[in-house]
Amino acid sequence: MKKILFSIFILSVTMSFTIDNGKSAGENGKLSGIVTFKDSYELSNRADAGGEIYAISETDLKSTQYGELKNVVENFQNNKSFYSLARYNTLDIGRIVKLQDDFDNASKFALDYISGFRKSQGVVRTSANATGNYTLSLKPGRNYILFISGNVKSDNILESHGNVDFKIVDIKSAGGTFQNVSFERMENMMILLLTARQREGC
Repeated sequence: MKKILFSIFILSVTMSFTIDNGKSAGENGKLSGIVTFKDSYELSNRADAGGEIYAISETDLKSTQYGELKNVVENFQNNKSFYSLARYNTLDIGRIVKLQDDFDNASKFALDYISGFRKSQGVVRTSANATGNYTLSLKPGRNYILFISGNVKSDNILESHGNVDFKIVDIKSAGGTFQNVSFERMENMMILLLTARQREGC
């Protein structure tokens, strides 16, 4: 009887080293970093408290319908840059309206795609704390990381609640992997440039 009880005890101790989803302890790697933000005219960064971080392994991502996440985010960021430059380099009202419509469509597509990704199976989520720090336990190998700022927002459909950034990080099973991200508010600088006037008498 004692041998049976001892065997059960050994079995339970062995199983206690198993973590969520049946993965053995030590299988996952740790990703950590700091999310910060600043205005474009500031020198120092501040903690982007409340920023959201979503991560998924490359293998798991391929099994979802969101395998083009990298391209979607990059296309949105390219469209955003093009729109910003073109918008402030033309006085043609018709062209401005067309640019706005095109960018709104790109923003809406990216919003729908990213919203679906955030809810898909296999995605791990956390938030940056008051000092901007975050930590995630992730599968070793290539992982896709989506950052959404808690403090920097832009006047477009996708980023009205927080600007987005994207990284691909190689997670190591032993030791930690680090990935910092910094968001920058460009709109405030644009407003300053557009409204700056030389004072009378100067």
